[in-house]
Amino acid sequence: MRRSCSQFIAAQIILIALFTFTSCSSNKGESAGAPTSASAAPSGSAGAAQTKSSASSSDDLACKLVTKAEAEAVMGEKLKGPDSGPASMQGGSICRYDSPDSMSARSVMVRVEAPNFNWDKFKEDKRLEGEKMQPKRGYIRQATGLGKDAYFARHTLFVLTDKGSFRINIFKDPADAAAGEDKETKAEAAEKTLAEKAVTRM
Repeated sequence: MRRSCSQFIAAQIILIALFTFTSCSSNKGESAGAPTSASAAPSGSAGAAQTKSSASSSDDLACKLVTKAEAEAVMGEKLKGPDSGPASMQGGSICRYDSPDSMSARSVMVRVEAPNFNWDKFKEDKRLEGEKMQPKRGYIRQATGLGKDAYFARHTLFVLTDKGSFRINIFKDPADAAAGEDKETKAEAAEKTLAEKAVTRM
């Protein structure tokens, strides 16, 4: 009887020891995993903060050059947006005001170029690109009264000022987009209207 009790007690002690060891191992594993997720959270937060802090005040400059109300005025309709973001890894910014109709491509796009944007090379590239276009040749057509230099190419208005350069593109009427580049379209006239406001805000 005494031997049976001793064996029972010994068995109980072994079971308790095994349970304690298993629990400790499990807790240790959870504790080991916890720092990983905990360290991941600050990392994510730090990453978000870093992204936010690295964003300069010029990131939304494009949306300051042309307001939503001004874009809607030239389009003659309510628009979504603004939808903005960086223009490139080198800097600059893009702002878009899109039609609320998901099936429509109507939009106003403003892009402020990065500080290192090579205006002369880009303009020459656009000229050469136009000469090779088929079936209608593309043109560089100067736009007067805007900044230091301004021209239309591919139905987009490019403007150079003392503080940088930007472009404005309006897509409203497919007929305008398909028109030749030798004469100003209605969309280009609207781009110029917006550019006249934008040059004062660069």
